This record gives sequence, C-alpha cells and structure tokens, in this order.
Amino acid sequence: MSAPGSATLAGAAEGRPKLLPLFLVALASVGYEIALTRWFAIVSWSEYGYWVISITMVGIAASGVVLNLAKDWLHAHPERVSAVLAALPSLLVVSLAGGYLGISAIDFNPLALQNHATMGAQLWRIAGYYAALFPFFFLSGAFIGLYFIAYGAHISRIYAADLVGAGAAGAVVVALMYVLHPFDLPLALVPVLFVAGWLLTPARARPASPEVSVAPGAPAALARLLEHPYAARVALVMLTLGGAASVWGYAHADYNEYKAIAAPLRVEGNKRIETVRSPRGVYEVLDNFTERLDVDLSNNDAMLAGAEPIATYGLYADGNRITSLPKRTPGRPAYLNASLDALPYRLAASPPAVLLIGSRGGFRLDEAQQLGARSIVALEPEPVLHELIGRYRPDLQGDARRIATAPSAYLRGLPEARFDLIDIALDYQGSGDIGKYSFTVQGLARYHDALTPTGLVSVPVPIREFTVYAVKLVLTAREALRAAGVAEPARHIVVYRSAWNARILLSKQPFDARTIEAIRRFCEERSFDTAYLPGVDLAGAKIWNDLPPVSFEEVSAGGPGGVGARQDALANEIKAYVLPGDGTPGKPWPATYDLSPATTDRPQFHSVLRLSTLAPILARIDLVPREEIGALVSLAVLAQSIVIALLVLSLPLFRPRTMGMHRGIVGKSVVYFAGIGLGFLFIEIYLIEKATYFLNDRTMGFSLALAAMLIFSGLGSWLSDRYTQDPEHTRRGLRLSCGVIIAWCAFAWLLADRLLPLGIALPLVVRIVLMLLAIAPVGIALGFPFACGLSALRTHPHFVPWAWSLNGAFSVIASPLAHLTAMGFGNRVLVAAALVMYALVSMRLPLATARVPRSALAGT
Repeated sequence: MSAPGSATLAGAAEGRPKLLPLFLVALASVGYEIALTRWFAIVSWSEYGYWVISITMVGIAASGVVLNLAKDWLHAHPERVSAVLAALPSLLVVSLAGGYLGISAIDFNPLALQNHATMGAQLWRIAGYYAALFPFFFLSGAFIGLYFIAYGAHISRIYAADLVGAGAAGAVVVALMYVLHPFDLPLALVPVLFVAGWLLTPARARPASPEVSVAPGAPAALARLLEHPYAARVALVMLTLGGAASVWGYAHADYNEYKAIAAPLRVEGNKRIETVRSPRGVYEVLDNFTERLDVDLSNNDAMLAGAEPIATYGLYADGNRITSLPKRTPGRPAYLNASLDALPYRLAASPPAVLLIGSRGGFRLDEAQQLGARSIVALEPEPVLHELIGRYRPDLQGDARRIATAPSAYLRGLPEARFDLIDIALDYQGSGDIGKYSFTVQGLARYHDALTPTGLVSVPVPIREFTVYAVKLVLTAREALRAAGVAEPARHIVVYRSAWNARILLSKQPFDARTIEAIRRFCEERSFDTAYLPGVDLAGAKIWNDLPPVSFEEVSAGGPGGVGARQDALANEIKAYVLPGDGTPGKPWPATYDLSPATTDRPQFHSVLRLSTLAPILARIDLVPREEIGALVSLAVLAQSIVIALLVLSLPLFRPRTMGMHRGIVGKSVVYFAGIGLGFLFIEIYLIEKATYFLNDRTMGFSLALAAMLIFSGLGSWLSDRYTQDPEHTRRGLRLSCGVIIAWCAFAWLLADRLLPLGIALPLVVRIVLMLLAIAPVGIALGFPFACGLSALRTHPHFVPWAWSLNGAFSVIASPLAHLTAMGFGNRVLVAAALVMYALVSMRLPLATARVPRSALAGT
C-alpha cells in the first residue's frame, strides 16, 4: 500500500510491472558488452576491450545521476513514465546502431599509444569510443533505473528480472558465437530490443491529460508520440529496420594492421583455407609462402645439414598466430639435430617415456619419435586446436597418444604415471588461457612429481622482447622445486638459450659434472648460450647470441667489454636475483619489477611491472610488452572510475533540500551500496577465475560462472520479496543473506584452493554440477542485499536513483580494482575483501527512524 497522500509512479504504470521487457533489455545490454569485448579482441587486442566494462558502468552510474536530477519532473508527471519506458527500447536500437557505426569508423592504433609523439591522437580516439558507446549504456541504465522508480512496490522482482536477463546474456551470446562472427553479434541483439519495445507500446491510446507538460529531451518528446499505439509501433519498426540495416551495411571492421595476421592476409596468393567460429576466438587457417614451421634452430650451417624450412598452414586466433598446421604428413624432420628443443632428449640415458604438453600442430609427436622416445602422450587441452590437428593430420585422427585434457587433470587422474621427460611446447602458453597454470609453482611441482628418478622437465620461455619473464620463470621453478621437497634447487636447474627463446630444465636428480659437460658441448656446437649451469661460473664465457638488458631505470651502454660488446642479460639477471651461486638469496629486484612466483591463485605469468613505480614505466612506455598493457589499462580505468564515484558521492551536496536533510540515510547509503558494488564484483571475478581452473576451460568457466551467479542472484532477489514488506523483516533478510555470503567467503578463502585440485580429474558433467552447487548458495544470497536496500528507501524514494547510481559508480571501481588486486596479491584476497564488504553491508541498512511526510514516487 502507498503512503497517505503519495502520488505513485506505480499507479501511473498500471500496477504490476512487465518484467519480460526488462529481462530483454538487461540481456541486450550485457550481451552488447560481451560482443564489444570480442570486437576489441579482434580489431586491436583483448586488453583494450577492458575499457568496454568501464563505459558500461559509467553509463549506468550517469543514468542514475540524471534520474536523480529529473526526479522532480518524474514526481510532477508520473503518468509520463510509462511512455518514456516504451520509448527507450527504440532509442536503444538507435544508440546501438549509431555507437557500433561510430567505433567501426575510429582508426585506433594500440602501438601508437605507446609512443609519446603519437599518444595524444590515440587518447582522442579512445575518447571517441566513449562518445560512441556511452549513449547505449546510459539509456539501458536509465531504463532499468526507471523501473526501480516506477514500481517501488516490486523492487525484488525487478532486480530479479534484471539479474536473470544479464545472466542469460552470458549463455545466449556465447552460444551465438558458434554461428555468428563477433562483428555480427550486435545485429543479433536488435530483435531483442524490438521485442522489448513492442511489449511496452500501449495496446490502445491513453486519454489525454490536460495538465501534462513535456520534459526537455528526446525521450520525453518521443514519449508523446509513442502514446499513440499505431504511431508507436510504426516508429519502433522503422527504427529497428533502419538500425539493423545501418549495422549490416556500414559497420565494417578488420584486424589491426599490426596484428600477426595482417601481413599474411596481404601476401599475393594467400588463401583462407578455413574459418572456425567459437567463443574462444575466430580461428583462421591461412596458406601462403610466408607460413613456415617456427622452430628455434642453430645458426651453425654444419648443424643444419641443408635442412629447409617446412612449409605449413598458419593458424591464427583473433589475428594472433598460435601455431602451424601440417600441409601433409611430415617425413623425418631434418632439422632436429640443430633444434634448441632437442637437448633433453640427448641427455636421456635410454629411450624416454615422454609427456608432451602441447604438440605444436602435431609436429612435436614426430619430433619426439625421431629423437628416440619409446612412448608418447600428447596433451592438447584447447578443443578447437585439438580438433584442427586431427583434421589436418588424418594419421593422428583417433591416435590414442593425443588426449584433449589439461595437464593438471591428466596427472591427477593417473597419480602413478611417471615420465622420463615432460616437454612443454613453445607455443603452448599462447594457445589458450588454461596454459598459464603450467607455469605456476604448483604446476611445475606437479610435473616434477611425475618424473622418473632420472627424469627432466623442459620449460620454454620467449626472450626476444623481455628477459624478465624468463627470470620470473626461473624463480618460479626454484620455488616449485622447494615445494616438491628439493633441498638445493640450484643444483636441479639448467637454463640455456638461443637469440629468441630460452629453455629451463628441471631435473629429479642434481645435475652431475658429466651431464653439465654434455650440455655445454651441445650448446657450443650449435651456437646456443648457457645462461645458468649449476656450480659453473659463466663470467667470461663466449656469448654467441647478444642479449642486452631491458631496463626502465637506465639505458644500457654495453656489456663489460664496453659499448658494442655482446651481453647475456638473462645470465646476469639469474645470477643477480635468483641463483647467485654463493648461498645468498640474491639482490633485491629492480624497483620497477615484481618477480613474485606465479601460483594457481595468482597465475598471471605476464605480470611483472610494479605499478607503484608508475613514473619510470610511463617515461619508457615504448618498452612495455603487450602482455603488460592490461594492467596499465586497468589502472587508467580505476583512476577515471574514482573520479566518477566522487561525483556521484557529491550529489547530495547539490540537492540539499531533498537529500541533505537526511544525513543519516546518506551516510548509511554510501557504505551500503558502495559495499554491494564492490563485494558483488569481487565474488564474480573470483568465481570466474576458479571456474576456469576447475573446468580447464576459460570460455566455459566465464560463461558458466557469470550466468549461474547472476541467475541465482536473480532467484535470490525474487525470494527476498517476502522479507521486504516491513523494516524488521528487511533487517532479518539482510542479516540472513549476509551471513551466508560471509560464511561462503570464509570457506572459499580457507579451503577452495585445497579442494579444487581434488576434483579436477572428474568427468566434465560432474565438475559442472559441483560448480553450480558451489555457486548456488552465495548466488542466491547475493540477490538479497540490493533488493533489501532499495526496499528500505521506499519511505524516501528520492534516494532511489542516487542509490542506483552509487551502486553503479562503485561497480566501475570494483572491476579494475579486482583485476589489479588479483594480479598483485591473488584471487583469495578478493573473497577476503568481499567478506569485509558484506560484513559492513549487514550493519548499514539505510532505514530511516521515521517516515518523512513527503509524497513518494514509488508505492510501498
């Protein structure tokens, strides 16, 4: 029932809200966000797609601010709200089409952003992305916010429809990626908005109201037109057809010219052999004269023995080259004697049993066999790559040696399996996100445990741009050996390299003098360099391949021999920081680097820049590898989101008559809705990462965790309706839900990393069910607090749009903050922070001590 004398928007909106249009708009909004992240991954690089999340949340926060400023008009003309809601889907179609056309016309160059001379122009182009995409997300936020204002008696159900629609988007859009190119995904969302608009157009003309005046702006003007049902539906059809036609006909995009695929596509005679569409990426198989098997070979002609480069197909995912595919069944590889990868096979005392982690397009199976392996198991966890290898190598189709599973799951399922050599392919880490777990302390320790008493693990790392990643991997390997019970890790590690890549060998037994001499001889014969040998002082050793250091603090002036002298930065850095050889722990890392070992909880291998020393990094931003750009983008997004949050927080200062008089509610609302905005996103990002690890699949982990959490939260919001009828029940529902969330976070912090590995080898269906069961309780509980908070504001409805924008503003902060926190401290910190957030939320429900005698915008 309504407060005495209140003019309710709910009454003007004809009682119960239509939830299906809200569901569809939420689906389209989140679906468009996901589609845009894929668009950025193809057109530039995926790291820049992170800005899409920022634009989304900025639009939602801004919509709440505008609704707050417009609430006097809404209060004066509640009968117009239904017409505005009906108009918004049409405007969403227009803004979607216009925004997509806008970003397609922007020529953004990510490499030019890393050049001080050209950076300014690129920043303006990023501003252009904001200008193009902001209207859609602003209008979608306004649509949802108007529902909260107009139907205050049904907040729990409205929030449920919003969450379920957002969760459905994760499943629907991921499914569409199997049949549609990412560039066509926005077009598929236009009919969704059309249906939402159709359902909201009036079935009959509304009676004219003589006292109604029109608010300024396109939505209100369009609302006047859309009060007439035939005009409304004709306008909706015309706008939908026009928007769809413009996207189809004029929104053209292509790969950035600096992506690996750009040059081969322009080669004369290039052929696109095959395109595979998948949520994991757009895979393209190219055939041209530049495609060759990428093997790290000696520059010693005698060792090459006339071996010619092997012509292959090139396989690209989102424009990034991931491996080679064979054109025919290869014969005996003539290059093997000159290969960097051959050393561990030469060291084997007898024909080894080999576990291949990644097969480099199937070529590694032939190489291992020719190098003397008596048995081979090849793991290829990336399903698209596994299928393509079988298709282009018919002789390997159905080969029992090839297994499409993650290494952690395979070794957990066969705990007694032992191998003489575990050999990781150079391109394995780049073939899929799941590969990063092999380069962690836990991953390397598990490989070490699976060795025979004389076994070796061979781990590759590129050094052509940044030697620091190799140093971090050596440090991670040292900690992995310690975790495996090795007392003196330095005696179990060898590092050798070419000009482009390094290999780190980990042994079950300490390397003896005979083996070390064999390694030196192998490298000298092939002009490879030894960067670390146990007990060997490499000072003064001949350097075959110059490797100068990369530093953000100083510019190198040459090696010990002066300017022009060859250097081995990798050998020098390993000796200085990781394995000094004199029993000391080594020098502190340079101030700009954080070389903490990668772990399963903090698996970001390509994360070494210390952002607290930002000035020298930005001064030499041209040196920053692409892999580190994501952290800098997150930092930029965090800075702008803090400014936005401060603007939203200051809103009560500009509305003292309606908001400043209730300081108690203002203070509680800040803590309450900010805590929800931060805590909800922290748990969501934590779940996505843990689901990725547990399911051995980034795409499945993302879509399952996102959809399940949002849908369960929607169910929780729906169930919270029974607790939001009066303040006492609202408090009880809030404390119950926050208690569940806090208990779940504590359990996850204490036990998740111990329990997840135990089930990683279970059948996929069982793991999916277990993941859903784990998400369900916290997901349902997460649906309560926001609904309880908005319901508590029924007596002060002028706070509702501000609370909506407050939650959105802190959600803007939460996403980059969670990303940076997980990179710097691990994902467990996210659930610990979420626990603190919801503990505060449980104590700060924004209930007033007395009802203010002011007409309300929403019924109660």
